[in-house]
Amino acid sequence: MAVASNATLYPGDTLGIIGDSTNGSQLITAARRLGLRVIAYGANEVSETMQLADVHIVGEPNDGNKLREFGEKCDSVVYESEHVDSQTVKYLEQFTKIPQGTNALEVTQDRLIERAFFDQLNLNSAPYATVISLSDIYESINSIGYPSVLKPIQKSFEPNTELRINTQTDIPAAADLLNERTYILESTVDSQQELVLTVVQGMNGERKIFPIAENVYAQEHLVETIVPAVVSDSVQNELLRITNEVADALEYVGVFEISFAVTRSEDIYVNRIVPAIHRPGYVFNRATNVSVFDQQLRAIAGMPLSDIKLFMPSIMVNFDKSQMEAIRTQWNIKNNWYFHMYAQNKTTEKQTRAGYALVEANSTQQAQEQIDNTEIWANHPIIDFGKAE
Repeated sequence: MAVASNATLYPGDTLGIIGDSTNGSQLITAARRLGLRVIAYGANEVSETMQLADVHIVGEPNDGNKLREFGEKCDSVVYESEHVDSQTVKYLEQFTKIPQGTNALEVTQDRLIERAFFDQLNLNSAPYATVISLSDIYESINSIGYPSVLKPIQKSFEPNTELRINTQTDIPAAADLLNERTYILESTVDSQQELVLTVVQGMNGERKIFPIAENVYAQEHLVETIVPAVVSDSVQNELLRITNEVADALEYVGVFEISFAVTRSEDIYVNRIVPAIHRPGYVFNRATNVSVFDQQLRAIAGMPLSDIKLFMPSIMVNFDKSQMEAIRTQWNIKNNWYFHMYAQNKTTEKQTRAGYALVEANSTQQAQEQIDNTEIWANHPIIDFGKAE
């Protein structure tokens, strides 16, 4: 039987972290502020998360013996990103507390289950069809429409598992993908904005919601997150209503994100749910009085959640290694730019992602003008800032 998940963590207790995204090191920093000891689990011994932890255990996601060793040494375990397999977390529940639970991972890691969850709550989402063969695409494309995106039912965080279909001539390229797994064909919503709500939920059902943010993309990769987003009162009220409805049904403790596509006519579609800290939430490291990492630790430790207050309009802008010379210039002259650099080691040499800057100003317009005036991101071929899912 799984260990009860409602016990409080205190200074001196041991928190386990499983996963290896850019969240891990920032979670460790927040955990240390609370006086917690940290054990990290992962397959990459030289990752930043593993190196910063007090202790690390090297093991694969399906190594039952290593997972048991890890779980039994921890008072509580947090999965630091949505990439961690739900079956791994379910296995760990036998040996330690997992305040986040597994329900949210199980719902969101399978696109068909996620759509059933949306349907259960009567939420709008992009039209889709299940695809097993090329003939399924040809039969459904007229109702789905162009452009559409072919996505694996089991969410994959590997590259080149999705295919954008702009015209009928793109369909044959799907043949090799369909040999590997089952897919869904999803319509592309003609949206004016992608808005995100970041939510934190405590063990007793307490809930706090960060200010609404807007994501900006180039070549389908995340470039900026802007807070506060410019939205009408009617859209804001509907987003908050949907968010609370999702939070009620999700059975999740900790920080999670809901992304929405909003059209020019203010129709709202739910894009996705991320049951973990997601990169757009980094903007709150400066924009608000409490970060997503501090709120995550308060939630899973059983502490009361902090009230959230907007300090300064802010824009998070991502940069890669090819932009570092220009970033160094801003490093020397901008007193309202706050930089976070990702650790570089021999396993990340091929990654282009380098870090992000948080730009504060009296308004998001002023912050955007500063960013645009640098021309760092003008016509830049963004390669590895990471898709939204």
